[in-house]
Amino acid sequence: MDRDQMRASESDRQVVMERLRQAVEEGRLDVSEYQDRVDAAMRARVYSELDLLLADLQQLPPPGFEAAPVEPTAVMQPSLSKVNQQLRDGQESGSKKWKITGVAAAIAAVIALILFAIAPELLLYIAIGVLVILVLFVVAALSGMF
Repeated sequence: MDRDQMRASESDRQVVMERLRQAVEEGRLDVSEYQDRVDAAMRARVYSELDLLLADLQQLPPPGFEAAPVEPTAVMQPSLSKVNQQLRDGQESGSKKWKITGVAAAIAAVIALILFAIAPELLLYIAIGVLVILVLFVVAALSGMF
């Protein structure tokens, strides 16, 4: 069975009616022609009946327009959009930040070990100082200062 004799679906009719609406907007059909063709589209049972409604509305290039011959272009390298490029740059700088943080933590650990080896009580005083500061922050938060 060829396409012309195949039954059209409701979605096929909707596509044709949308193209007819566009034709009215373009000035290719007046309102009475549009209404007649929409009615015919609703009654159409096969594709050939729908094709007749659009036969004289095919898209043509504007008058005086000549289609330029299509020449193959050079192979384009895939490029990232601006947002994707920013995300990729952010990931790279993020990994650099983590590397810097890791190096700083390693240096701090080495310094702490050296201080512990030289003066173990100094490390104890530093730990007590940090705890006092933390307690002060907790008291300030509970009293509503933050």
